[in-house]
Amino acid sequence: AVVSTQSTGIEEDRQLIPGDNDFTLSEYTEKCIMYGFIMLFGAVFPLAPLVALVCNVIDVRIDGYRILWKNRRYIAQRAEDIGIWQYILEFLNMIGVVVNSLIIAHTLKDNGSFLENIENKWLIAFGFEHVCFCVKFIISYIIPDVPSDVQFKMRKEQFQVNQLFEKGITKKSPVGTPTSGKNAENAV
Repeated sequence: AVVSTQSTGIEEDRQLIPGDNDFTLSEYTEKCIMYGFIMLFGAVFPLAPLVALVCNVIDVRIDGYRILWKNRRYIAQRAEDIGIWQYILEFLNMIGVVVNSLIIAHTLKDNGSFLENIENKWLIAFGFEHVCFCVKFIISYIIPDVPSDVQFKMRKEQFQVNQLFEKGITKKSPVGTPTSGKNAENAV
């Protein structure tokens, strides 16, 4: 018998370093911290989004190299959504809007007397905050959570599963049992 000296992909994968068990947790944590810094301090350092973009592009390349070439393959896990991270990001959005509106309102300079009064600065912060929240809620209301083509495909898949289920019941039902078709009409 001829023994092959070539190793298969599985054998090569087995020799790689095991991956992190909490890779997605560490990635979500890293991205949320970066997003939080941008949301909270974007008005103080306007180049922060650009720096974060460059860091994320580099991070994606490094993670891709590590996942594809250095670590074993991760076992895929199905997830319905991003879970608690959605609420964390929404919280960061709300806190970021409040902080940035306060920073903007209290750093405005005016030659007139309108911004000299502290109540007027609070009024500007309050108005800017509410305008941002209204725009956010309007946009989230207009854009659906699930796109219409995905909803259509999900309904189509559910219909096909139901059809297969009904065909399976009619094929497996004992003779004389009224489950569908003429037998069901005769049983009534």
